[in-house]
Amino acid sequence: MLKKFVLAYFKYCSKIQLRKNPCATIIGVTGSAGKTSTRLAIVHILKTRGIVKHSIHANSQSGIPLNILGIHPRTYSKVDWLRMIFLAPWQLLINWEHFDYYVVEMVIDSAKEPNNMSYLLQIIRPHVAVVLNASLTHSAGFDHLVKDTSPLRRIKKIIALIAQEKMKLVQTLPKKGVAIINLDQPEFRVERSGVRARQITYGKSIKANLRILSNFRFRYQGVAHKLYLGDVYPDYFAYTFAAAIATCAGLGISPGKGVKALVTYHAPAGRMRIFSGIKDSTIIDSSYNASPATMLNSLKLLKQLGGHHQKIAVVGDMRELGLSEKSAHKNLADWLLKYCDQAILFGPLTKAHILPVLLSQKFPVYHFTLMSDLTKYLYSHLSLHSHILIKGSQNHILLERAVESILADPVDVARLCRRGPYWEKIRRQTN
Repeated sequence: MLKKFVLAYFKYCSKIQLRKNPCATIIGVTGSAGKTSTRLAIVHILKTRGIVKHSIHANSQSGIPLNILGIHPRTYSKVDWLRMIFLAPWQLLINWEHFDYYVVEMVIDSAKEPNNMSYLLQIIRPHVAVVLNASLTHSAGFDHLVKDTSPLRRIKKIIALIAQEKMKLVQTLPKKGVAIINLDQPEFRVERSGVRARQITYGKSIKANLRILSNFRFRYQGVAHKLYLGDVYPDYFAYTFAAAIATCAGLGISPGKGVKALVTYHAPAGRMRIFSGIKDSTIIDSSYNASPATMLNSLKLLKQLGGHHQKIAVVGDMRELGLSEKSAHKNLADWLLKYCDQAILFGPLTKAHILPVLLSQKFPVYHFTLMSDLTKYLYSHLSLHSHILIKGSQNHILLERAVESILADPVDVARLCRRGPYWEKIRRQTN
């Protein structure tokens, strides 16, 4: 009951705050993966047009209102929540931040309030909505809605429910709004009939308005555009850039200008960033989070970049997959056999579902229960010129610690994910 009151209080205050920028265009971004990367890509382009506010580290029923108010959590303790409650009315008086655009991530992990899209839409109503994808990430909250016991059919039905929930974002748009939809997601195509707003689709499909070609090339309204990037990205980032370019095209910014603006884009911390490691190694830091789809694409990039050098995958549990976690991790075991030369595992799920498969194939694999043991092994056994992918979920995994242990330049620590006193405390408390 208290939680509902606090959420309602912040929701009410944030709606008042938003009225201070009545002409601002609100862009909502949802998806199972890639939300932050896409948000930053959209911001990168929009900054060429006007003042942009965006939801940094804020995408939930509490995070979005706090971001709108300009309130930043510190420790998430009871005292911290009290501080933020008392700060909210003060922010209404003093915070007159002006912006032309507000780009907000909108995360759902259930069909029930307050963790669903309907509740988030009570807080904020975007003018432009971007739906990226739907997969098993955060699927635990949908498990109870599917009674089918067949693993394949169950996964399909859960993804359909997740897609249905995410598509509420575009289905509630006004007629003058713009819906940016991934046409390659079959479940989204089913839900498009209920969308009143103008639609701009993107994807590899020949029917997409903005078509993804090879090597980060795109075609829109008969004109091809090539994106030149300073960093290395896996192929699936093409969807990130396509969504951003399509979004800005819907706002009157030509794809040519969008592509030009993205030349200086850098991925957010912990999402496929490349670092130099000890012993002339190359680190692919994807330690922020993990899902089956992103894990597969990251391993493909490891194989591509690694070439003839040793390719090591440091893999943590993929969490919040509900009843699909067993099959998802067994699939990951097959991918590890195919795309890398050695696997270093962390977490109970990798131990239960991946380790036995790799051992049965006599594949070089090690499992660690303590992060201190993993980092010691990695530091002392790393081969010259190795390529190392480091990827796992957030909760109790925190594989940025493994990245830190083998960085060639300690200054790069500041560029890792989950920085600040709060996360330092969490890492100290986590094995």
